[in-house]
Amino acid sequence: MASSIVVRPGGQADIVARGPGNTLMHYCAEPGSPWRGTQLAGPRTTYSAPSIVIRADGRADIAAQGPGFSLVYYWAAPGSPWRSTQLAGPGTTYSAPSIAVRPDGRADVVARGPDFSLMHYWAAPGSPWHNAQIAGTGTIGYVPSIVVRPGGRADIAAQGPDSSLMHYWAEPGSPWRNAQVAGARTTFSAPSIFVRPNDQADVMARGPGDTLVHYRATPGSPWRSTQVAGPDTTVSPAAPALVVRPDGRADIAAVGPDGTLVHYWATPGSPWRSTRVAPGGETFLAASMFVRPDGRADIAALGRGTAVQHYWATPGSGWQGTRLQ
Repeated sequence: MASSIVVRPGGQADIVARGPGNTLMHYCAEPGSPWRGTQLAGPRTTYSAPSIVIRADGRADIAAQGPGFSLVYYWAAPGSPWRSTQLAGPGTTYSAPSIAVRPDGRADVVARGPDFSLMHYWAAPGSPWHNAQIAGTGTIGYVPSIVVRPGGRADIAAQGPDSSLMHYWAEPGSPWRNAQVAGARTTFSAPSIFVRPNDQADVMARGPGDTLVHYRATPGSPWRSTQVAGPDTTVSPAAPALVVRPDGRADIAAVGPDGTLVHYWATPGSPWRSTRVAPGGETFLAASMFVRPDGRADIAALGRGTAVQHYWATPGSGWQGTRLQ
């Protein structure tokens, strides 16, 4: 999924954001150390929220919308400088991209293409980038989200025609297939998607009347839905951030009324609960979330302009926060 925060196995947190003057900024912090910021790309290079993943060998990969609605890819191995390449030229990319990296090192990027199409870009290590149109004109709204399962199947969730919710999937070497998860006038934000170890897919999106809706399905079974929060609770067109912990607990970060930031969570078989992450005074537009192996949750929250806040909470403790830019 399109996440702007990730935590490495050693505990270093990485956050990427669009900075002042449409720069690309990278922030990192080791446990117990202050945040450090580095400009990865200069003014007028970055025109969307970037998406980041960290590979098993520590290499970081970032995708972002570039100048003139282009698509740009950045990467750096530990201790090496950042490099970049243009995946698609001007007039090709009309959303923030979403990135996933497979265990064999292949990178997959999806984004909204010209005329509300769905575009897929991929490359194996050391090979050139390829691209294909997954869905044609008038099929996609907002930002698609991609996840790749351990067996290599790729799943994409996207807002479809007339504010529907669409699911696309493909096994390695097979064509893309699709199904409608929810019908017209059900989906009013970008969705987020997460796949659990038991292969259940979870999708979160803003629903009718500014509700928050959770969809779930195992392979071969129909999609089921639950309203997590009622009317006037979820107001941003950005995707609610979704993470599922190893014990099955699901965590969501979403923009609430008046631009507040709200955290929802539920363990299997239990009702959803919620709490406000920020006490007020900030106006949030979008959020990304990561949960560490020790249970600590980290949120990167985007505010007005280029404001970026980092919030964190350990199990049983309240949320704390600091401003990065």
